[in-house]
Amino acid sequence: MTDQVSRRKFLSMVGASTTGAVLFVACSSIPDEEFIIQAPVELPEDLVKGRDNWFATTCGVCDGGEGVVVRVMEGRAKKIAGNPDYPINLGKQNVRCDSALQMLYHPDRIAQPMARSSKGSGFTPITWGEAEAKLQEWAGSGRVTVATNPIRGQLGKVAGDFAAKFNGKHIQFQALEQGVLHGAMKSVFGADRLPEFDLGNARTVASFGADFLGTWISPTRYSTKYGEFRNAATGSGRGQLFQIEPRMSITAAAADKWIPNRPGMEGELALAVAAVIVEEGLVSDDNIARFTANLPEGALDVFKASTISLRAGVSEATIHDLARSLATEGPSLVIGGGSAGAHTNGSFNLNAIYSLNILLGSVGAKGGVFLNPDSPIDGLPSTATGASFADWEAELAQWRAGNINTVIIRGANIAHGLPRSVNVQQALDNVPHVVAFADVLDDTSAMADLVLPEASYLETWGIEVPEPAPGYQTVGFQQPVSTPARTRDGSSVLSDGRGFGDVLLRAADGALGAKTMKEFVDDAADTLQSNGGGSVTAPTASLLMRGLLQRGGWWDTNARGQTRPKDAPALTNLHADPEFSEPTEGEGEVFNLMPFASQALLDGRVAPAPWLQAVSDPITTAAWTTWVEINHHTAKRLGISQGDKLIIKSTTGEIEALAYPHRAVPPDMLGVPIGQGHEQGGRWAEGRGSNVLSILVDKKDAETGALAWAATKVRIINTGLNTEIAKAEGTVEAIAVEPGVPILVVEPGGNAKETLHHLEESYDPYADPNDN
Repeated sequence: MTDQVSRRKFLSMVGASTTGAVLFVACSSIPDEEFIIQAPVELPEDLVKGRDNWFATTCGVCDGGEGVVVRVMEGRAKKIAGNPDYPINLGKQNVRCDSALQMLYHPDRIAQPMARSSKGSGFTPITWGEAEAKLQEWAGSGRVTVATNPIRGQLGKVAGDFAAKFNGKHIQFQALEQGVLHGAMKSVFGADRLPEFDLGNARTVASFGADFLGTWISPTRYSTKYGEFRNAATGSGRGQLFQIEPRMSITAAAADKWIPNRPGMEGELALAVAAVIVEEGLVSDDNIARFTANLPEGALDVFKASTISLRAGVSEATIHDLARSLATEGPSLVIGGGSAGAHTNGSFNLNAIYSLNILLGSVGAKGGVFLNPDSPIDGLPSTATGASFADWEAELAQWRAGNINTVIIRGANIAHGLPRSVNVQQALDNVPHVVAFADVLDDTSAMADLVLPEASYLETWGIEVPEPAPGYQTVGFQQPVSTPARTRDGSSVLSDGRGFGDVLLRAADGALGAKTMKEFVDDAADTLQSNGGGSVTAPTASLLMRGLLQRGGWWDTNARGQTRPKDAPALTNLHADPEFSEPTEGEGEVFNLMPFASQALLDGRVAPAPWLQAVSDPITTAAWTTWVEINHHTAKRLGISQGDKLIIKSTTGEIEALAYPHRAVPPDMLGVPIGQGHEQGGRWAEGRGSNVLSILVDKKDAETGALAWAATKVRIINTGLNTEIAKAEGTVEAIAVEPGVPILVVEPGGNAKETLHHLEESYDPYADPNDN
């Protein structure tokens, strides 16, 4: 893009030297002071200047690969903020980004390598030399599994190559896996990577189950684009958002209209919307032909709004309104994920939902869906997702059978994130050698035979390929920005941690192409310098490296994905109802259990950070515990009050949670946040709350084998005990209104009190007509 560049800004953007200059092409118009970001080539000299220095890197906490800048003073990282020039987040940051500082200086960080002399014995501190010798010996015997969180870029390549070298496999883990979503992208768009959703240029958006403003995929990027979507000054008028999901999420609360539906019926709702559009001829014949090309003759006839209205619990008028808004008030965009894909028919749901973009002509169109290109650096993984629950069941069976010699675990807290029915402890007990990388001991690393302290992303080198990318090639550069953290009195290093990638490379003894991650970073700069173009250019690789570190990455707005017209896929299992587990026998009323990712703790990976423990949930304002959202009419009928300790029982186990009644919950559903219930995790996480993931049943998506984490039925029992919930709100109950209705509109001559009373009586979405 072009920009009016002042002489001062030009001088700050161009780094002169005796051999050439580095030229930065800005992603956006940025204040002069935001360009003054250092590359820590001379970090030791920075330590004595007595002033702030800001260094750019990529966030290692967030799944999306956000760019951040870190304020460093005398070698200590003090503050993390969004990188204003990085195209993924444009200066914004996720609430969890800040937790990296507390984890860097966490008093419970693992100080040095630890090993057990035998299974079940205690840990003994050992040296890094001894630890590396064990790792090399164990890996050298072959049959290795490397289990990690979903990692892309250079770290993902190193993990995969290491496993392959030692006759093993690399398997990735996500508590709320996105394999169904990735499968839908392949089926509907023919894409291996998640696409760019052009929210900022859309006028009408329908989201089925995807809490994109809260915790889904890349909420920082989507929130930034949502601001553009809502800004009428962008040229398309203020956009309107429909959120279709059973539970009121952050995105549902922000929507123009929240449409609560019966769980698992999102795919049929999408096809009911399609049936209205096709029947009324609201889009072009070409779009209709592409959408119906692989559907059986008359397939849409059974998805009439009048029929689906009864099955999905959504009024016929609402279905017609949604269909007409999408078809006539474009550009329109339809997205789906989260709970919509977390059922036994999850793949059908997401395939049907995303196919609406083909019907609306939104694929490759402004305000629609754009496919992302591959990485500009050959061989770097540009996409990653957790293996399916079925794959994990098969892998754990191999561990139990003694077919795996060594398991190396990093960022995959499977003992906490998998249902207890798979018995992770038993599987690990049958693996001769278990190695775990961790900063603070967690539920899984506590079961290992060898524990290696992992350095923070603020202390290590790396290359990140963000997902989703912004529609064009983007690479993030990660660099050490802080000296090793020290104890409070400064007498010793807090943790002698090392980077996961560096340890694997040393264990492979150069067989993976390099001995340090820094070498791979240098090679990437060589590749980009040879290719030319992009946001940073320079005549030499060394100059380019300095520029890449200052900018925090490289991107090329001209290197975009190829988005071609495509027919909608053949939708299998058109009439398959979602399957739910049978409730456990005994006393207590039966409910659908709806786990949801915590806005602060997400899936629990950052539970050790007290800042995030104290972050209030945006809907309930609760913190520091596990609560259960229950419909306030249901709670009243069952004699349940806020703070009552409830036992939630499934066929695989039970947990305790504190009752939080409110109006925006279906009468037959319970919402429970994920993230708490750790047996290990440091002083602020251990023994706090309950782990709802542990009681999920083993229902799976019919096509991918993914865990159907929204398919568990439970009973609740009131213990009769009551504990005050730690929350930010006062004692005045918030009044939920019908989605799409203004919070309060006082007519001339009226008053707020009477109007508020009218809203409460008239617009409760789950009102009981017999409740006085």
